[in-house]
Amino acid sequence: MSDLNISKTSTTYRPVTCENCNLENLCMPKGLDKQEIGGLALLVNRNNIRQRGEAIYHAGSPFRGMIALRSGSAKLASFDQNGNELVVAFILPGEIVGFDGLATQLHNCTVTALETLNYCHLPAHKIEQLVINSPGLIYVLLQRSCNELDSQVQKMLMSRHSAEKRVANFILNISERLRVRGYSELEFRLSMSRKEIGNHLGIAHETVSRIIQLFQSRQFIEIKSKQLRIIDKKELFNFLQPIH
Repeated sequence: MSDLNISKTSTTYRPVTCENCNLENLCMPKGLDKQEIGGLALLVNRNNIRQRGEAIYHAGSPFRGMIALRSGSAKLASFDQNGNELVVAFILPGEIVGFDGLATQLHNCTVTALETLNYCHLPAHKIEQLVINSPGLIYVLLQRSCNELDSQVQKMLMSRHSAEKRVANFILNISERLRVRGYSELEFRLSMSRKEIGNHLGIAHETVSRIIQLFQSRQFIEIKSKQLRIIDKKELFNFLQPIH
């Protein structure tokens, strides 16, 4: 992903809370009134750090609560009976994970840092307390879970398309999510490996590399190491359109 650990210089230091976080409109506070946001701020644990390869929680572990990334990126993965990994999603700042454990109180997935990340944690035992004091949170959590369902539906629909379209859609999806979060939509770092991208898209990592080389030869994108620059976003969009 992009350089997501961006800091802004200020002459006055203010601790980041739910009230002044620059991700407020993307995270759990979105949809809550000022009083409810204040209540949330008192219950959330901030500045939890994970290094690349470290897990926030594991599949099969007790439900930890809701996790909101503040910086960095992570992957959400499930495992079959043979221990084979399926990358369900890549998580960016302002996005929430934890829904996979809400129904059964056991997590079905593992969340692993793709780079150094910082996250906020609303513990499981505090969710009930918060819901009582902040009825709006129920709607917020329902909305977020519906967004997760919509994303999975879109992923299934895209799986019917060619490998080239899947990779193009993946790049544009990351670009748009970064744009909404105030980061560059045209130049960013892919923190995940080709193998992880292929796993997520349901294609071989060799195919991912071949398609990326194809897009570079057509001057849609340019990649140096893991730094990706979109040269012609319009052509990438056109690449997704059906041929008449």
